Amino acid sequence: MTNGFVSRGIGFCILITVLAAGCHSRSKNIRIDPVRTYGDARITLRQAAEDPDPQVRMKALEALAAAEGPSAGTIMLQSLRDDYAPVRSAAAMAIGDVRYGPAKPVLLEMIKDTDDHPKLKCAMIYALHRLGDDSCTGQLGGMIRHKDKWVRATAAMVMGRMGEPSAKAPLKSLQRTDHDPVVQLQVVEALAQLGDERSLVLLEAFTKSQYMEDRIIAVQSLGRLANARSVFILRQLLKDGNQEPAVRIAAAGSLARMGEQVETDLLLKAVTDPDKVLRKFRGKDASIRSMEVTSLRVIAILAMEYVPEPTATDVLAPFLRSPEGAVRVATAKTLLRLLRAYKSSVDPTDRLKTTKPKKEKDKDSDHPASIRLHSAGGKD
Repeated sequence: MTNGFVSRGIGFCILITVLAAGCHSRSKNIRIDPVRTYGDARITLRQAAEDPDPQVRMKALEALAAAEGPSAGTIMLQSLRDDYAPVRSAAAMAIGDVRYGPAKPVLLEMIKDTDDHPKLKCAMIYALHRLGDDSCTGQLGGMIRHKDKWVRATAAMVMGRMGEPSAKAPLKSLQRTDHDPVVQLQVVEALAQLGDERSLVLLEAFTKSQYMEDRIIAVQSLGRLANARSVFILRQLLKDGNQEPAVRIAAAGSLARMGEQVETDLLLKAVTDPDKVLRKFRGKDASIRSMEVTSLRVIAILAMEYVPEPTATDVLAPFLRSPEGAVRVATAKTLLRLLRAYKSSVDPTDRLKTTKPKKEKDKDSDHPASIRLHSAGGKD
């Protein structure tokens, strides 16, 4: 995930010297220039969509969909031609999320050649469904029975994201017969998105999983459900000093997403010194991998997106220049939300000049052992 520093394009966005009165009132506690920082975050995120690392490109596309919506559609459309199949999948999901209409004819043509990439086909089916074309939607029924667990999980994720109540029956059937943990968690999350009350209980069970990745996914899902039981569960996790810091911070982020007040001390410490936070929990002589440090920082940065912390923008801005691609993407996404009041002050015609990403071997089945499939939110 380590990449070179952000291109020299950062810092050259147009500085608007005359701000609206409302912007002045919002910026009284902000030391950084909010207009310039908003522009830098926007540039950083768009550059990340062309990063040499395909994992960074995938994260950038997801973040662009959440932070910029259809205005980033041309980048998503371009990414449908990426050399790496999972990036094409991320682009299709992003297009579906924002309903970027100009991509529809491209998707209709490309989906004809996706038989060798079933996960990519699932993503394209989702995008087409969101654009009003259900000519291929029926194929998802067969994909949730695919021999590859990742295809089954992806199909379940897509069915949940579509929001169609008719998907409950096939998903519950899969839940009864498929006992793979990856598929089970994704089915529970999908059913929860479709309003299945029993799935809330199952999500609560996953917050007690022996695998931290499962607990984080469950915590993020509970935050999207936004009900009284979710709040109670998340509060308990946040208070639990025996929980890994990443789980507690993810719980704080989910609570903040639902409009609940949370203390920011732990989040800010995890952003600025995640290694220290981990050692305080595990012991000063504990063996801590660099990817764990990066992951905790990313989770904390994303949690700050919904926390009304006056110093957040000042703390986060330097991380736009992090050598870690995942950190840059998370920071840019969070800053774009925190500084959204200044969006109109940034020239929307800014265009980037970036180098062409390195070509990657086209693979559709590469899955790092530490990553579990999930439907939204940044997970490392």
